[in-house]
Amino acid sequence: MTATTLLLLGAASLWAAAVVLAAFASVRWGLAASALVSAVGGALAAAGGIVVAINGSGVAWVVGASNIVGAVSLRLDPLAAVFVVLLGLVALAIGLFAPRYHELGRGSSFYLSSYNLALLASLGILVAGNATVFLAAWESMTLFSYLLILRHHRRVGVAKAAFLFLALGEVGFVLIVAAFAVLAAKTGTLDFAAMASRSHAVPLAWRGVVFVLALIGFGFKAGLVPLHIWLPEAHPVAPADGSGFLSGMIIKLGVYGIMLFVFELLGGGPVWWGVLTTCIGALTAVIGVLYAVIERDFKRLLAYHSIENIGIIVTATGAAMIFAADGQNALGAFLLIAALYHVINHGTYKTLLFMEAGVIEHVTGTRDLDLLGGLIHRLKVSTVISLIGTLGIAGLPPLNGFVSEWLVFQGLFQGFRIEPLVGVVMVIAGAALALSGGLAIMAFAHAFGIAFLGMPRSQDAADAREQGQPILGPAVLAAACIALSIGAPAVVLTLDHVTKSVTGVELQPNLLIANLAIIPAYTGFSSFSPTYLAAFLFCVVAVPLLIYFLSRPRANTRIVPVWDGGILAFKARMQYSGTAFANPVRVTFDQLYRPRVHVERASDDPAGRAGPVHYRFRVLPLFQLYLYRPIVRAVDWLAETIRPIQSGDVNLYLLYIFLVVVAAYLIHMIDTF
Repeated sequence: MTATTLLLLGAASLWAAAVVLAAFASVRWGLAASALVSAVGGALAAAGGIVVAINGSGVAWVVGASNIVGAVSLRLDPLAAVFVVLLGLVALAIGLFAPRYHELGRGSSFYLSSYNLALLASLGILVAGNATVFLAAWESMTLFSYLLILRHHRRVGVAKAAFLFLALGEVGFVLIVAAFAVLAAKTGTLDFAAMASRSHAVPLAWRGVVFVLALIGFGFKAGLVPLHIWLPEAHPVAPADGSGFLSGMIIKLGVYGIMLFVFELLGGGPVWWGVLTTCIGALTAVIGVLYAVIERDFKRLLAYHSIENIGIIVTATGAAMIFAADGQNALGAFLLIAALYHVINHGTYKTLLFMEAGVIEHVTGTRDLDLLGGLIHRLKVSTVISLIGTLGIAGLPPLNGFVSEWLVFQGLFQGFRIEPLVGVVMVIAGAALALSGGLAIMAFAHAFGIAFLGMPRSQDAADAREQGQPILGPAVLAAACIALSIGAPAVVLTLDHVTKSVTGVELQPNLLIANLAIIPAYTGFSSFSPTYLAAFLFCVVAVPLLIYFLSRPRANTRIVPVWDGGILAFKARMQYSGTAFANPVRVTFDQLYRPRVHVERASDDPAGRAGPVHYRFRVLPLFQLYLYRPIVRAVDWLAETIRPIQSGDVNLYLLYIFLVVVAAYLIHMIDTF
């Protein structure tokens, strides 16, 4: 057995063992054992994925045989290895987080069993070598993820959110099955390697049908607009580590499915494939961040921001498809590197932030940002960890989110190298991502500032204590965010090996110069060094601190109140609220939000001088109202219309069977003659 085989087999075995150990989660040792065994499995999976990614060549296995589906074909190619690394990293962090987060009891036993089975199903998707294994693992992943959302099934809104996730997931699954069925019918095989080798002989029209089916089908799981509505419903009601797993890993499997079809099974396609993908990605990024900015619920804000980041990844993927279709394979490979880099980065810092949202909810009992504040003085370690995740997700230097987003922008800026009409599309997509990047900074200045800075806005926030809260799991991800930034040259070099296996193009001489320290765009358009930038920013911060500590006076100090503009007593309600912080954006994009504003005054005095004025607004869910509600109403109408067919009368059902048999006989006779 190779090292990769042993590592992945060890990971799968440990996750299976964690399922068994979860049965003992009603006692402390059982809960800890299940979580820690799962964490070790995650470390092994990440190591196996790294080995394959660095080598740039995959491994394959054939397991047993069956009279129904034949031999079970498994493989791990470099593209899937990137997602295996992310799966292992997320599993490692969640395994370290879970023992202090979950309560003892049967509920935790069932939850941890479902979670580890979801890990196994996710690994099964990534190592599938044929359509049968892939679809079986995909459906299993959906089912176990549904059970994760149902953890607190008695709470209001949980069952609805879980059903929405499952229903939309099943619609997407039908389209994915259809995509595989069409491709299998045209290539005469279910094996991925054979599909890839024969797909070029498939007529372009049929390949286009397969691409559209796959894009929409996997788009449901990835959260592409307008298929995204399950994310802001399911993420807030799931446990913090479950939300982190959904956002950090599950939606990335949707991205993997799109990449699998486009770059491997179909071997690329015409320019319009990339244009369609880019436009959907840019729209997803903008819509996601616009809804994130105005959210008060911390976890819903993170869910909407997951939509935005998926938009960035899909935009980069679409641009890579455009360049590849235009014959500029080097730029296509460069943008694929940027997309894969952002996959890893987003999975890392988003899982971290969902965990920290769980810590905040644990200690304060709320996710409402307007009821938080002052947590920097009460959750000191969590504040530092959350700040690292916030800088990463906001795309600010020197953290990892900035590096991958910079690479995406550098690729989009090369749009002038292709035909003008398509170049305009790429310029618009770049402008959309620039808008989403600026709004993302505002969204997380809002989220971090309102939650951690200022004065406590509620007694629960004032009473928050960090003692006993899970720290190690988020800390591992915070360290990964820093490593993915400072070690960017090594990451890009590894991803170059991955994309070479997909595109056949090696970019190493043009990507890395000066002892692997500087990463320029492929064409030399611009360059920077994340490693040197991080060192420079560290010095910028360290030098003033050093001067302060060396030159501060040694005499006794006296603490006096600061000048506050003459205010006699500063109160928490005088601070900016999250609603007020987001109000400029809400007003600017009023036509999108269509808010319902409600103002309550203590008296009829229009100026509200006789008492407090309460201002509330609710944003209408436009996609639910104008897209999904008409569909639901149409389905309800159809169901009511055909209800009489299902009368419960056995004789009537026998008549149905007789009519179907007669119809089948007549069709056969017509076909014969």
